[in-house]
Amino acid sequence: MHPSRTGVCAGLVVCALIPCVFAADPAAEPERLDVSSAISRALKRNRHLARAAKLVQSRKLDVDAARAAFAVRVIPNTSLGIGDDNGIWDYGLRAVKRLGWGTDVQLGARVLGTELDEDTALHRASLDVEVYQPLFRRFGPLVHREPIAQAGSALQEARRRYEQQKADLVVDVVSTYEAVIRLERQITAEESFLQRADRLYRLTRARERQGHTTRVDTLRVELQRGQAALALESSREMLNTTRRNLAEQLGVPLNTVFALVPPPLLDMRLPPVEEAVAVALANRLDYAQALADHEDSRRRLRIAARDLYPDVGLTTRYERYGEGEDVSDAGRLDQEGWFVGLAAGRDFNPARDRVSVAQAEIGEWAAKETVSLTALTITRQVQEALAAYRRATTDIGTAERNETLAEGRARLARRLFKLGRGDNFAVTDAEQAYVLAQNRALSARAEASLAGYRLLRALGTLIEYPQELKAPDRTLHKAESE
Repeated sequence: MHPSRTGVCAGLVVCALIPCVFAADPAAEPERLDVSSAISRALKRNRHLARAAKLVQSRKLDVDAARAAFAVRVIPNTSLGIGDDNGIWDYGLRAVKRLGWGTDVQLGARVLGTELDEDTALHRASLDVEVYQPLFRRFGPLVHREPIAQAGSALQEARRRYEQQKADLVVDVVSTYEAVIRLERQITAEESFLQRADRLYRLTRARERQGHTTRVDTLRVELQRGQAALALESSREMLNTTRRNLAEQLGVPLNTVFALVPPPLLDMRLPPVEEAVAVALANRLDYAQALADHEDSRRRLRIAARDLYPDVGLTTRYERYGEGEDVSDAGRLDQEGWFVGLAAGRDFNPARDRVSVAQAEIGEWAAKETVSLTALTITRQVQEALAAYRRATTDIGTAERNETLAEGRARLARRLFKLGRGDNFAVTDAEQAYVLAQNRALSARAEASLAGYRLLRALGTLIEYPQELKAPDRTLHKAESE
């Protein structure tokens, strides 16, 4: 054999058999972890999920800010001025309250003083109440509570997005968890394969020296041994990367290594497609969000239609006041005045308002179509998830039987080669088929476990969502009838 080739192959074998020292602290005892604990830890400590929770809190503050427009506002009114001939001072308070119908109520108290000369001043004290009620265009809570409605819709959307992110995180954690277990078992199988390939290589070389095999046979076995070493190193590196991904999902240091407990396969009763779709529509938050968006668009259409009305408001004002040279004279409030009038708002542009209504109608139609499209998408996803679960649970049995057959074939091929009744090509081919069958069985096991969680995710029952975030039953019946 050429010395350089021998050195390269020997180096590959040595590298493959030496454990990776950079994966974790060898002195650290791996923490035992099952899949339920992993999911619970991820839901509590995942940093991306925590960021989404902060966004929900921000949306709650937006609702509080919108409601603050209906809180009582106190406006101080204080001023002091000095001119060439006199001085003027003014102080008072005004309380303003907006009601849901758009009514503005104002209560004010004021004292105004004017210095006429060095010894004389005129005082005026007043109490007044003023009410402004918009009519036609801006009348009623539909218009004036719209900022609160919009903030509430944004809050519900953020909450639904947060709950969906939790469900997605559960699937991701299970996927990574199963990938770690699969890679650990795959590495064990590949280590055994590399040891068998090394023994086969030594036996083939001995047979070559005895003249029972050719140089081509030896090179074939040597190549398989080198490929096995490379595959083992690749699997180890992939395992380290997957472990770091799992640690990140769980919110722990990246060098943390867990002793994972293989989870049992989910034993699920598969409902009929129609029943499964109904369950999904009742629980999926993306469908509930589509319905909520449609309702928001209908509300915006009603508001846009109100813009076709004139913007007129009714103003009423009643005042008790008093005047005198002394503050006590002004404080008697022995006089009164009142006012009733109409006030016009912004310019009236029917052409522009009709365009706004047309745009709102298109938005409402698009939102309604989105509801139908979302329902169709959910139906397709449920059907695919059901089919994938059935296929995965079936494939695992087939893959395990194939692994058993491939193992028996490889064992027989090795025995025949040792007895001189077979060639090493049959051994290498059988060994390669055995490794592939092992990997497929491991992948089928992981896919069968993950398919159950994906099905629950498609049905919207993987985690328990708050009831107020789901689609109302009456809305579901109405959507189905439409």
